[in-house]
Amino acid sequence: AGAGAMLALVADLRLGTTRSRTAFLFTRVGLAGSDMGACTLLPRVIGQGRASELLFTSRTLEGEEAERWGFFNRLCDPEQLLAEATTLARQLAQGPTFAHATTKRMLHREWSMDLDSAIDAEAEAQALCMQTADFQRAYQAFVNRTTVRFEGC
Repeated sequence: AGAGAMLALVADLRLGTTRSRTAFLFTRVGLAGSDMGACTLLPRVIGQGRASELLFTSRTLEGEEAERWGFFNRLCDPEQLLAEATTLARQLAQGPTFAHATTKRMLHREWSMDLDSAIDAEAEAQALCMQTADFQRAYQAFVNRTTVRFEGC
C-alpha cells in the first residue's frame, strides 16, 4: 500500500499474483493522494480516470483487476512468483543488453515528445544499436536461421 505500491510503479515490468492487493491509502489518513509521484506515475500506468478513482477512494485493487488495468504486466500463482520473476530476469539478462538499455531510455525520453521527434529519436537509437556486435550476431543468426547468443554490445 502507498509507498510500496509506488516502488512497484517505478519498475519497468511488474508481476503480481492472484492474491496481490494494492492500495494507495493516502486519503484514508487525511493526506493528499499525491505522495511520492503518485499523480504522475499512476495515471501513466493505468490511465487518468482509474488513477483518480484509486487515489480519491483509497480502495484496494485486487490482482486480477490490477492486471486488467495494466498495473501488473501479468499474474502467476503465488507459489510461482519467484520462479516467474527469475525466469523473466534471466530472459532479459540473456538478451541484447544495449538494445534493452536503449529501449528503456527511449521509453522515458519519448514520453514528452511529439510523434515526429520520437520517430527521429528512434532512428538515431536504431542506428546506434546497428553498430553493436550483438546486432551483428543477431543478424547473422537470423540469416543463417540459428539461435543468437547475445554477449553484450
